[in-house]
Amino acid sequence: MYQVDWKNSDLHFCGDFGKGAIDLGGLEVYEALYFKKIWDTHSGGPKGLGASFYEPTSIPSGFNLIGHYCKPNSIAMFAIVLTAKDTTGDPSQGALKSPIDYTLIWTSKGLNVSQREDGYIWLPIPPNGYKAIGHIVTTSPVKPSLDKVRCVRSDFTDLTKVDKWIWGHKMLTSTSIVNLHTIKPKGRVLSVPAGMFLARNSSNTHELVCLKMVKNNPYSSMPNSLQIGAMMQAYAPWVYFHPDEQYFPSSVLWFFQNGVELHQPGRIPRPVINDGDNLPNNGGADDAFLDLPSDQPNKEMVKKGFLSNAVAYIHVKSALGGTCTDLAIWLYYPFNGGGKFQLGPFTIDLGMIGEHVSDWEHITLRVDNFHGSLRGVYLSQHAKGQWLTPRKFELMGGTRPVVYASLHGHAHYSTPSSHTHLARNLDPKDIQMVYDEFYKMNSSRKSPIVNGGNFIGFGVRDDTAKSNNMMDIASTYNVIYVDYKPFGIEPWVSYTGRWGPKITYAFTNEVMKIANKFPDKVKQLFIKVLQKIPAELLAEEGPQGPKMKESWSGDERVK
Repeated sequence: MYQVDWKNSDLHFCGDFGKGAIDLGGLEVYEALYFKKIWDTHSGGPKGLGASFYEPTSIPSGFNLIGHYCKPNSIAMFAIVLTAKDTTGDPSQGALKSPIDYTLIWTSKGLNVSQREDGYIWLPIPPNGYKAIGHIVTTSPVKPSLDKVRCVRSDFTDLTKVDKWIWGHKMLTSTSIVNLHTIKPKGRVLSVPAGMFLARNSSNTHELVCLKMVKNNPYSSMPNSLQIGAMMQAYAPWVYFHPDEQYFPSSVLWFFQNGVELHQPGRIPRPVINDGDNLPNNGGADDAFLDLPSDQPNKEMVKKGFLSNAVAYIHVKSALGGTCTDLAIWLYYPFNGGGKFQLGPFTIDLGMIGEHVSDWEHITLRVDNFHGSLRGVYLSQHAKGQWLTPRKFELMGGTRPVVYASLHGHAHYSTPSSHTHLARNLDPKDIQMVYDEFYKMNSSRKSPIVNGGNFIGFGVRDDTAKSNNMMDIASTYNVIYVDYKPFGIEPWVSYTGRWGPKITYAFTNEVMKIANKFPDKVKQLFIKVLQKIPAELLAEEGPQGPKMKESWSGDERVK
């Protein structure tokens, strides 16, 4: 048996949140906690370790399999895999029906596959008006029983797309080829992933579907205020800042109260009133901007932020058709410092390039509404970011992720290290040339060219490390909006303008000042690589606030 970890029994369960099952509106789904292994391979896949196939076990009475689960052996057992129960009360056209037959998609029998016994992957053939959600895997050439699995009525399903590769096998004959992928919903709002995998051979291009929330109130399993607070205490991250950090977060109100000015075309700059009472909330991004105080001493003071006053701003929203809760944790920084660039062994100080007033960065916690378990953590990293499982983090108290904010740019990472946003499609000859030139150069050459030591990469560089400066999000947060319930909103949240002005320095001149310190060949490559970096990573203007971001009502942007 295999039990999914991260079940948190300390949350205050009431209502439908945390009960293990969620009603989609005639189809109730239960998150499986226990599994038995059916079959496995010992080679191939993303890291060459093979893959394993599992069946949910110990599921409550009345619930049925809708498919089996598969994962690469290189990752831990960690997934939301659903089983289903018909609650329509309709004996003839209920939400679930048995398949009418099976199609054999692939078998390892007679193939050069590292295994203890043969494996067989079957596709259920649904009756009219129903769809197959997942595959069934056996170790016998005999078709599975028609009662083994259920197909789902079409109106409870939604479209999917291929996601990550799990495992595959390729031989000369078309019948021996197979590729396995995870699948994810094409939509976002009402689609519910079931945790299944898609198996295809060279002659089969079938699709699988996911489930869909059709209940009139799709938010009935979302957490209440007490449960939101309990989740924050259980899972809120600790954020560490780099030892050399100069620009820390602050509260928005501290920023307003220390001389920040609102600029609008045709009007004299003026202070921000209270918590943003005079900020425009129905204009465009470029109709207004905020700027640092005009007097130099206050300007320098505000740029540094005020860590002891900083607040994490929480936006609570539904995810995956109401089966998960996303807690978007927004941090505000009055200033974003200049960046660094990695060119192979060269670490290059970019000076003022990358500087801008105001920086909004966020971390999103995804908690499942079945058992209140932390399922994923999204880390914003400039223009985009990445989802990681909790196992990828150091955990304080066993459940709270440790996150590192990068020097000056405040991008979030799970490890204290150096990271690059890679410039793609570099010519191997150019890379070799950089190293050749590096070894020719005098090691005493001064800034902005610094020996990068053992750190190798090409692109914008982010450095992270632990220090005495850190932020305990659980002790200093404010919920600013909950999507699924009436909620008063502070004026600054709805501000539509920018939180900083457009920087007016000559970008090209700044680049050339740096590039001219290199030999000609390296200078040309530096300019070439810098041009491949997305503009967002070298931002020259203040950002808009959280509510104006795509992720406020849509998916997180992933690399």
